Amino acid sequence: MWIPILLSVIFVAIITVLVIKIVLLSRAFTEIDDQVRDHMDGSDSSSFKLSTSNPKARSLANNLDAELQQLHKERIVLQDGDRRMKANVTAISHDLRTPLTAINSYVDLLSTEPDEAKRAEYLERIKDRTSELKYMTSELFKYSVSSDNSYESRLNPEDLDLQRIIEDSLLSFFGELSSRGITPSTSFPSSPVIVNCDRKTLMRIFDNIFSNVAKYATSSLSVTLSSSRVVTITNDAPSLTPVQVSKMFDKYYTVNDGKESTGLGLSIARDLVESIGGSISASVSDGFLSVEIKM
Repeated sequence: MWIPILLSVIFVAIITVLVIKIVLLSRAFTEIDDQVRDHMDGSDSSSFKLSTSNPKARSLANNLDAELQQLHKERIVLQDGDRRMKANVTAISHDLRTPLTAINSYVDLLSTEPDEAKRAEYLERIKDRTSELKYMTSELFKYSVSSDNSYESRLNPEDLDLQRIIEDSLLSFFGELSSRGITPSTSFPSSPVIVNCDRKTLMRIFDNIFSNVAKYATSSLSVTLSSSRVVTITNDAPSLTPVQVSKMFDKYYTVNDGKESTGLGLSIARDLVESIGGSISASVSDGFLSVEIKM
């Protein structure tokens, strides 16, 4: 008599255990499903957490977690690459305007210059700037997400006369500066100051700085080069504050939103100066902004 009762109790116990296991497994798979969704939409990247101790469920969760963690890392790399690609394309697009401005300035000079030798010189510089524009356009299409080391491998350093580079860049903005009533003053050593650097990189540095001066200066600009390869560019900036100067080299920062500016020029200049082992800094005093570049 007691045997059927015992069997019934055992049967009920087995069914109960099985039901509990099924419920726990169901809960575990629900937890896995929810956490997979969170990982896929990027709202969570932490390791899987399960309320069950079932080894099969935990093994499944661990395998899924490993795959999703790898997927998360690859997504971060792709997103970072996309951001850097957009930033690089924007930076190059920004720089495309500089040779165009220079070409326009030389054309203005040509229209009023009677001296044939000077006209020939301006035409030669227009040719140089056109080549630079062609190079930058090519860079825009072939630019890829690359490390700084990769960028440095594309440089072609050569011995350059720093005074000539500064003069060439400054002359590019002659028309724009003249229209604002600004006549630059320069001070150079009696002997050439030679730097070993990539020409295009050096031109981009000074072009970006003088482009910024042409946007914001209203009455004065001075350029000083020392024999120790320190360039100091000073222009009037009566409303500029130390706080604004501290942010000048930040990407996308603009002093005046009313000016047409991407906020990239000085940031690019800083990156390029540092890429060739130099440093750049800025300070403001008595209404004048000074940018110092050490090569």
